[in-house]
Amino acid sequence: MRSLVGPVPEPAERAGSALRRCARAILSAGTAAPIATVHLAHHAPGTNDFWLAIPMADAATITAGGVRARLEVLDVILGGVADGRCRRVVVVEGRVELPGTHAQRHVATHIAVDLPDHSLLGIGDDIALVRLRAEQIVLTDHDGVTTIEPDDMATSGPDPFADLEGHWLDHLNDPRCRIVPRIAMRVCRCLPAQRPLLVGIDRAGVDLEFTDRDDNIHRQRIPFAEACSEVGELGTQIRLLAGGPRYPLDRAALRP
Repeated sequence: MRSLVGPVPEPAERAGSALRRCARAILSAGTAAPIATVHLAHHAPGTNDFWLAIPMADAATITAGGVRARLEVLDVILGGVADGRCRRVVVVEGRVELPGTHAQRHVATHIAVDLPDHSLLGIGDDIALVRLRAEQIVLTDHDGVTTIEPDDMATSGPDPFADLEGHWLDHLNDPRCRIVPRIAMRVCRCLPAQRPLLVGIDRAGVDLEFTDRDDNIHRQRIPFAEACSEVGELGTQIRLLAGGPRYPLDRAALRP
């Protein structure tokens, strides 16, 4: 997997983060009715394969040799007052296959090392693990509609803070925390009556949302001075955006 570089996460990385969180996802057979609700989605690094955990009863509709399928993932904000709001959609089209139970459990043990999830405990009982071989990937977000080559996904990965983003949003959007208003002063001459919100945090910056005097909602990308790869670096960059020192007097001040 190549290193994550650049001031703004590229489309493959944003799509990978959405799949990693997999807050809401549906698997459909082509243009037909949905096959199942997806409980977990895991991208096998270095491949075009996605492993999906779905109810066993729904997996029974997948015939031998596989079927054409479409995975639709809604990347919703997890944490903070904007919790549950959709910010991007990822659609993956390809062929879905149902391996044998022994193979499913074997793959589940490897997935659990990287992505522990309670749904993996039900593999082979009430949950089935199916493989989706991606042929086309489309990302729709604030920047528009982008087609992502499956090979780009194979060599990319999710944002290193994809699993922790919700905790940071909860902490920083708390009305008792003054970090977000200080960051907002970078783009607002005076703070609006409605408190600005952080609606995204990644290794390269934050996404700020605020409402102007005419009740129009604006989203502003504010990049960090340096890209982050560790939690300590993330805390440092957020402090710098808020106009604080690189090293806080209280090192727990920004810990979610």
